Amino acid sequence: MEKKNQNAHTPLLRKVSSSRVKSDSSAKGNGVENGKAKYFPWKLINWIHMLKDAYGGKILLTIVLVSHLCVRFIPVSVSIGYYLREFGGVKAPEVQAYKAVARTPYAMSPLFGFISDAFHFRGYHKAPYIAISSLLAIVAYTIVGFTPVGGLSLGMVIFGFVTMNLQMEYCGLLVRAKYAEKLKTVPEYSTDLISFVQGGGTISCLFSRVAAAFIIQNYGTRYVFAMCVIPAMLPLWPVAVNLLQEKPIMDTKCCGIAKNAVKHGKGYLYLCLFMGAEAILLMVLGLFPNSLFRCAIGLGAAFFLAIGFLLLTPRMIAKVAIFFLSVCICSLSNSGAEYYFYTDTPDQYPEGPHFSAWFYLTVRHFVRSICLFIGMWAFNKYLRNCKYKFAYLIGIGTTMCVRFVRLLIFSRINIRFGIPDDIFCLVLDALGAMFGELVMLPNQILMSHLCPKGLESTMFACMAGAFTMGGQVGTFLGAYLLKQLGVEPQGAVGESRQFDNLWIAEMISAVACIPPMLMMLMILPDKTPSERIILEDDSTANLENESEAPSRAISSKAKYARLAGDEEAPGVAQPRAPSTVMRKRSGR
Repeated sequence: MEKKNQNAHTPLLRKVSSSRVKSDSSAKGNGVENGKAKYFPWKLINWIHMLKDAYGGKILLTIVLVSHLCVRFIPVSVSIGYYLREFGGVKAPEVQAYKAVARTPYAMSPLFGFISDAFHFRGYHKAPYIAISSLLAIVAYTIVGFTPVGGLSLGMVIFGFVTMNLQMEYCGLLVRAKYAEKLKTVPEYSTDLISFVQGGGTISCLFSRVAAAFIIQNYGTRYVFAMCVIPAMLPLWPVAVNLLQEKPIMDTKCCGIAKNAVKHGKGYLYLCLFMGAEAILLMVLGLFPNSLFRCAIGLGAAFFLAIGFLLLTPRMIAKVAIFFLSVCICSLSNSGAEYYFYTDTPDQYPEGPHFSAWFYLTVRHFVRSICLFIGMWAFNKYLRNCKYKFAYLIGIGTTMCVRFVRLLIFSRINIRFGIPDDIFCLVLDALGAMFGELVMLPNQILMSHLCPKGLESTMFACMAGAFTMGGQVGTFLGAYLLKQLGVEPQGAVGESRQFDNLWIAEMISAVACIPPMLMMLMILPDKTPSERIILEDDSTANLENESEAPSRAISSKAKYARLAGDEEAPGVAQPRAPSTVMRKRSGR
């Protein structure tokens, strides 16, 4: 009996249907041995087949088209710095502020999520918004990509970046909400579905970095945005053929309101409106030169957001959101100064690493991608049944250690010991990506489990919005820190003195990781990623009462035990003879 129970909880990759393996053995030759996949390609194919059986092929295709080939493929975030450098006259703290402004749609995602849950067009809640945001982004890519640098004002360029990120966040949000619905039906395999999303996105992102580096180095940054017109069109396909599997609401009106979502989600509505107003405020603040004023208002906005979560959402959701918010605020960003540190030419920074665009965008990201897969494998192999607290402790702790080690390259100590900049940088990137994935996977799973029924887009967006708003405040704090330390490079000739105190900023950023580690022990749920999280104080989240929960869990496990070919697994109903009443009704 213990052996059977253990088989019922084995990873999805191992639970390969015997019938499928036998049918594949004739076509694959030596790819299958003794009823099991022998080589990695056949294991991967069987794994994808099992995901298709568990969650449906249409949702997997939607993830590929929208998340992998559009949202993760378009390299907007890495191209903004190069574009502003070609634009000229933009200092490192301002680059960070403008990047934060460009990410405003991510902070406004709660408002977008509630709008899609509450308002429909022709009975559809997701497809119209994906189409509208995609069409706006196509226009933005066309204008920025085909207009020479300097032909547009800086304000117009930043507005174009905001529009591009609007599509990426809106489309990504609605697809995440859709697979969150699927994930809650079969929580046992949540790590496998999230690994599929993250793994495919990592591969897509790698190819996009290769293309972006080649275009930037040979033609110019604006042609990267011109290239993005094509992937920006891909989300229109799932909308056209309804791969999202939306069932239209029977309503005679062209547009309407989902009264149930509004009735049960009034607290979320107020929270979304508040977060949307704060996001607009932070976007406007990002355009102001006074960095201290930005930091003060940003911290105040974060404090009131935490109060809003405590008052308007269930206790567990509020605690997790506050944790996400705190982690991102304490992750002080030095990205603007780091960009100039790594990419300045010998005339600008003689002592610097002098990385080319190809190395900075492609080689580093290739190493990160490989290590991301190692992190995913390690999580699924060793941590999928561990508590959230343990995974976060490893991820945040190692991230802090990596930031301390980075002090060596910013203070140029590595050169004194004869360690090349490129090797040292690649090792740090590898460690940061591998252990950072131990945080990202639990993030996605935890947010999916906390989504109430009927408000998946709203709740996922609120969590993601807390993440983004915390990141914006952390960026403002990092920009203020750089300015106070005199670290303000802008790509000018002979700016070596601008990097003298960069190591101090990195040391402060590393120490700032300690408070979230202490909060984690008190805030995060004492559960594993494969366990449901029932929000007892939220009527919309209690999808099943106590009498229904055990039977649904048994039926879910039984269904996927059948898929795995384990007909004798616990909970798998065996065929039985029809009852006497049924025989009489059938006339037998």
